[in-house]
Amino acid sequence: MKKYSRIEILRIGALLFGLAMVCMRPGTVAAAFEEPLKNSCIACHKDLPDERLSRPVKLWSGSVHAEVGNTCDGCHGGDPNDPTLKAMSEGNRFYRRPKEEEVTGFCGKCHQELSEYFKQSAHWATGTQNCIQCHGTHAIQRISLEIINPEKCSACHDYESPDKLKMVLSTLHNRFGVSQEKIKSIQGLPIQPLADKLGNVWNQLRQVRMVSHTFDMTRVKKKAEEVQALMTTVESEIARLEGIEQERKLLGWGLIALFSALAIATWRYNRTEKDSE
Repeated sequence: MKKYSRIEILRIGALLFGLAMVCMRPGTVAAAFEEPLKNSCIACHKDLPDERLSRPVKLWSGSVHAEVGNTCDGCHGGDPNDPTLKAMSEGNRFYRRPKEEEVTGFCGKCHQELSEYFKQSAHWATGTQNCIQCHGTHAIQRISLEIINPEKCSACHDYESPDKLKMVLSTLHNRFGVSQEKIKSIQGLPIQPLADKLGNVWNQLRQVRMVSHTFDMTRVKKKAEEVQALMTTVESEIARLEGIEQERKLLGWGLIALFSALAIATWRYNRTEKDSE
C-alpha cells in the first residue's frame, strides 16, 4: 500500500473538506458558521428557572432593542460569545445594573442627543428621574405619544403641562401624516421634490421631539413654529399640484364628453343621410 506524505494527506483532507462544502446546501453551510455566534447571554438566561433572571430576556424579546439588534451586551457589556461565566467578568466590562444616577448616561451611549436634552430638564434636576421612568427598561417600545399620559405623569405632578406638550407634538404629527398621504395620492405629476421637502420636515419634527425632553414649553413651541412654517410651504405646494391634477381630470372628462358628443352627432348625421336616400 502506498504511503502518503504529511503534505499529501493535508492536501487530500483539504480537497475532501472543499467537496463537502460544495455538496452541502448554502443554508447548511451558513448555519455551520453561524452556530458559534449565538448570544450566550440570551441562550443561558432565557431558560433559567429563576424568573428574576429569565424575565429580562422575555421582556427584551418584544422590545425595539431586539427589533434593531441591540442585545444584552449593548447595555450591560460583557462578552456574548463566551459561554462561560467569564462573560460577566470585570475584564469584559460587565455591568450588572447601573446606579440610578448612571442610567441617563448609560442610555446616552446610543441616544446621546436625547440624553443631553434630558439633562437640561426639570426632571433631571430632581436627581431622581431618568430615562426608565417614562421609557421602561427591558420592554422598551418605539417612541409613541402614548408615553405622555395621566397615569405616568400624574404620579409626580399635575397633568396640565404634559397635556400641552402632547397637544403640540400631536398637532405636528397629524399635519405631517395628512401631507404624507396627500403626496402619495397625487398621480401623474413629479412628486419627488415635494417628498424630499417633506423628508426635511420630518427631520425637523424629530428635533422637536428631541427638544421636548427638556420639558421646556417655550423652547418646544419655538421649534414647533419653525416646523409649522415648513409644513405650510409643503401644504401650499401640495394644494398647487392637487389643483393641476384636478384641472387635468376636468379637461379629461371634458374631452371625453366632447368626443362622445361628436360620435353621437356623426351617428345621427349618417343615419339621417341614410334615411334621405
